[in-house]
Amino acid sequence: AYLVRRLDENTSDENYLKAAFEIGSNPSKFAEQKTRFENSVRERHTISTASRRHQPDPVDYSTFHNQASGDPTEPKYIAAVIEEIDRVRKHDMTIPIVINGDEVTTDQCEDGTDPGDNALVWYSYCVANEKLIDKAVSVATSGVSSWSAKSVVERKEILFNVANVMHEQRARTIAVMSRDAGKTVSEADPEVSEAIDFARYYATTGVDNNDSRPMGVVLVVPPWNFPYAIPAGGVCAALAAGNTVILKPAPETVATAWLLAQQLWEGGVPHDALQFVPTRDDESGKHLVTHDGIQALILTGAFDTADMFMGWKSELNLLAETSGKNSLVVSACADIDAAVKDLVQSAFGHAGQKCSAASLGIIVESIYKDPSFTRQLIDDVTTLKVGAGWDFSTTVGAVIRQPEGALHRALTSLDEGESWLVEPKQLDDAGQLWSPGVKVGIKPGSWSHQNEWFGPVLGLMVAPDLKTAIEWQNATEFGLTAGIHSLDADECALWMDSVEAGNLYINRGITGAIVQRQPFGGWKRSSVGANAKAGGPNYVHTLRNWSPLQDSRAAKWSVDEWWKKVGSKAIDATGLTVEKNYQRYRKPLAPIIVRVDDSTSNEDVSLINYISQLTGTEVLWSTATAESFDDLIARAQYKVRWLSSEAAPRKELLAKGVSLDSRPIAQRGDIEAPRWLLEQSVAITYHRYGNINGGPKPVCKGLA
Repeated sequence: AYLVRRLDENTSDENYLKAAFEIGSNPSKFAEQKTRFENSVRERHTISTASRRHQPDPVDYSTFHNQASGDPTEPKYIAAVIEEIDRVRKHDMTIPIVINGDEVTTDQCEDGTDPGDNALVWYSYCVANEKLIDKAVSVATSGVSSWSAKSVVERKEILFNVANVMHEQRARTIAVMSRDAGKTVSEADPEVSEAIDFARYYATTGVDNNDSRPMGVVLVVPPWNFPYAIPAGGVCAALAAGNTVILKPAPETVATAWLLAQQLWEGGVPHDALQFVPTRDDESGKHLVTHDGIQALILTGAFDTADMFMGWKSELNLLAETSGKNSLVVSACADIDAAVKDLVQSAFGHAGQKCSAASLGIIVESIYKDPSFTRQLIDDVTTLKVGAGWDFSTTVGAVIRQPEGALHRALTSLDEGESWLVEPKQLDDAGQLWSPGVKVGIKPGSWSHQNEWFGPVLGLMVAPDLKTAIEWQNATEFGLTAGIHSLDADECALWMDSVEAGNLYINRGITGAIVQRQPFGGWKRSSVGANAKAGGPNYVHTLRNWSPLQDSRAAKWSVDEWWKKVGSKAIDATGLTVEKNYQRYRKPLAPIIVRVDDSTSNEDVSLINYISQLTGTEVLWSTATAESFDDLIARAQYKVRWLSSEAAPRKELLAKGVSLDSRPIAQRGDIEAPRWLLEQSVAITYHRYGNINGGPKPVCKGLA
């Protein structure tokens, strides 16, 4: 990078070194350099020496803009974070259940531990029993009418106030996350920005009660790996849609969720619109998940958790972002320096515990055989600093608990043909600090190729060519994130049109999706239910009940307009110069089966056929008289649209990884048409060593 910059600067027209070859013989060159020198001397006192990074943020956040993250070179920011970390490390507390603003403490409590400090207990939290759960659901149900009656403008004002509170308390939130989840400061800070973005973005995409209604009470069940941004996103989206919310925090990170809930109330969210209900993962937790008063459940977690919830209640309206087996391809045309940097960050950021983390690197053979690749990879991995999240120097924090199951196997075992390029080591007695590991020799179809784990282990596969690498990348049950490093535009275009994942990344890391820039959500078993991409234009819409189809002619016109302006295009909503961020729609990976019966109207059938022809989505029809449940389940591959009055075989379809959508056909074309397509985000780095528009500019269908 340094060499490229020197060559670029020294060969530019205004540089003295380029003029030096002619300055003694060309009077015009001499005069040009003389003038430049004299101007520099004369104007030397007019140039500001103040740091541009430390200037006040000039962005007007009264409308949606992505929130800038904290500046790690700003002394005031550093001092504030250190002060809050010191305060949190000396603090212990008991976290209550909160129902309608009343704090309830019970004799049933659990300990919250600090994963970066040898599992030290630093708080306790009360857990709800079935009686308290019933009360919370009752309060939330009663609150729907008043909250949903607020206009979009009123709800927006409240959520923007919440965002301001989040921004003001950034340092405190970072400190709590560092102790509660083991997050490093560098990982916790952008999570605060993401939560702020969710609050503002969803507030701007809310709709009034004209042609849709809120669902009612939404239960938000977030994960521990993003303990602040993800629950904030679920809660704010549900509130923006006019629903009331019950927040059930992840048992591992209750303190972070408790801080979030307080910020939401402080920002103006009414107490009857948000209930804070920690539970154990036991019968009480099951009672909450299956409660008849819950109209929708937003889950971010493992596919197995979604499967368990559906097993508890098959008719559950579950909207889930689930597992990922994510990989980054390094092609023969890759820049090794950049590829290694992004591969390591994607694999070991937050100790590899992100759902988007790269647990696989698929390396084309010619690059893998280049000794500089393995040398740089080993050097990068072995120099990562492992430690507590509250230590500013830490780059790899603690894992959330002592490894078990898949993660323990990944950290401690090798299958046939595998070996350690860098062997991971346990660094503490509690088993939560591990040095990162890299295993090589992973074979196609092996356990390490197919199974996810959440921890600091990177597996490498060596592919003979790019075509094979793409096949291996697609050969998993999941489709969350995927990346490629290549400086060849044709390779990037081929990859972009072939890979099966919801979030694609070219010449950058595959983690760190930003609201609106890269709406987040996957394909295949990485998404469950009638879902849409988080941080995208359709997400809030999925949390409302839309007026059913009455007039197919008007609906077709609406579909046409949406297709011309949105559906058939790749849209870059942010317009950055250093990175292109396209949002587009793709045809499903397999035909959509539509189950109908006598209750299905001709208007529905007509509109479905029209959308199918317009978008190229293949539709297969199914009726009870022609096909049994067993036959339907056997041939279902991607999605089933259920318009029949029969009870749908939800659990059986989920077991196959098939999505089921039982919503009635909507009158609005911009609401209905996206349900028949796959959303995809594509992020492309458009600079190379600081040179704007450097690197490949891949072109594929729908991308300019």
